[in-house]
Amino acid sequence: MSQKFEKEFNLGGSLEKALTGDYQLKVGAILREGASCTAKHFWSFTPAIFILLAVQLIIFYIVLKLQLPDLDSILASVQNPEQIDPRLVQAFFIAVFSFEVVSAPIYAGASLMAMSHAAGLKTQTRHITKGLQFTVAVTLATLIMLVTQSVLGQIFWILSMYASVAFSHAILLICEKRLPIFKALLISLKATNKKILPLTCIYFILMILTGFAILFYGIGFILVLPFFLHVKGILYRNMFGIRLTIVSTSDSDQQSKVFNA
Repeated sequence: MSQKFEKEFNLGGSLEKALTGDYQLKVGAILREGASCTAKHFWSFTPAIFILLAVQLIIFYIVLKLQLPDLDSILASVQNPEQIDPRLVQAFFIAVFSFEVVSAPIYAGASLMAMSHAAGLKTQTRHITKGLQFTVAVTLATLIMLVTQSVLGQIFWILSMYASVAFSHAILLICEKRLPIFKALLISLKATNKKILPLTCIYFILMILTGFAILFYGIGFILVLPFFLHVKGILYRNMFGIRLTIVSTSDSDQQSKVFNA
């Protein structure tokens, strides 16, 4: 008769270490590992990336269409930038805001998959639905983050960028550590402040890559988005740690690592 043994352990950092700044962030090493992770899991992760992008694009289109029934005006504005209607800018802002909030649970699922890759685990496309169990929490957290960034951006644009970096780990803290919304936001903020310079450098590079992806008509997101998510997963692992369970059966001496989210 086989017996199953389980042992939990924490991979990487911890909440305590994150809050004291007791973690290492080497920009070059993290970016290289992010690239390696993206290459290793590219084909298995790509379907989930397509699902995420499709959901966001559909939401963006619907919200934009509701505001601008005549989408030909967008093309006219692109051809004559000096004659851009302010209502068009507002419509784009609302559409982007809407797809980020509404697609937050799917984005959380993709983030959990990337975090699992950073822990050395394999994932399947269906795992993108893991974020749905945190729908209310991640949606509210995303809404709070976007509103905060918008308000701070009205004061000074750098403050908006700071808020984006400072709250960047809140979603995974909610899903992986099961933290309440405001506690997750606060811990992400405090931990980020301990290593704000290397984190800002990493996210600045990610922002530049995102810009290039947009310039290439969004096609570049197929590479940039998984790289972005993997880098975030690696940062989360190094800062806060990932809870894993070793499962061993006595009859086959086989072991497997299980992510506890």
